[in-house]
Amino acid sequence: MTVVPLGEAGKWKNFWSMAGVYSFTTAISGAVFGFLYVLLIYLLSFWLPTTVKAIGLGILVIAYVCHEFGLIRLVIPQRQWQIPETWVQFTPQQNMLVWGSILGAGILTYIPHVTFYMLYLYLGFFGEPYQGLLFGAVYGLTRALPTVWLWYKQMLSAGEQADTRDIMRLRRRNGVLNGLSLLILLALLYAHSGSHL
Repeated sequence: MTVVPLGEAGKWKNFWSMAGVYSFTTAISGAVFGFLYVLLIYLLSFWLPTTVKAIGLGILVIAYVCHEFGLIRLVIPQRQWQIPETWVQFTPQQNMLVWGSILGAGILTYIPHVTFYMLYLYLGFFGEPYQGLLFGAVYGLTRALPTVWLWYKQMLSAGEQADTRDIMRLRRRNGVLNGLSLLILLALLYAHSGSHL
C-alpha cells in the first residue's frame, strides 16, 4: 500500500472538484442554449419545405466537409470574444462555474468546429426543439473534456505545462473527428430527405 502525502491527496481532490464543476456547468449551459438555438431555428424555418431545407443544409455540409479535410478554406462564423480576467478572480470552483457557463453556451466565444452550427441547423430543420437539450449538453461536455484531459496530464507530470505538441495533436484529431461527424450528418440528411421525397 502506498501512502499518499496529504498535499498530494488534496491536490487531486481539488482537481476532481474543479473538473467536475467545469464539466457539469458546460453540459448544463450547453443544454439550455442548445434548446434555445434549436427553438429559434425551428421557429424561423418550420414553414420551409423539407426538400429545400435538406438541399440547403446538404450543400453547406458538403462544403464544410471539404473545409475540414483541408480541400478548401471557408469562414466559420464566430465571435473572437474572450472571458475577461476580472470575471475569473474568485475561488477555483467559482471560476470553473464562470468558464463552464460561457464556454458551454457555444456562441459566446471561439467555436473550433463547424459541426456546432450544422447539428443545430439539422435539429432545427428536422427535429424538435427539446432535442436541443440533449445535443447541447453533449456539445458542452465535449468542449470541457479536452481541457480536463490536458489538465489531467499536467497534474500527472508534476505541474509542467502541457506540451504544445499534445495540443496540436488534439487539435488535428478534433478536426478529423469533426469532418467524420459532418459525413455522418450528411448520411442522416440523405436518409431523412429520401424518406420525405
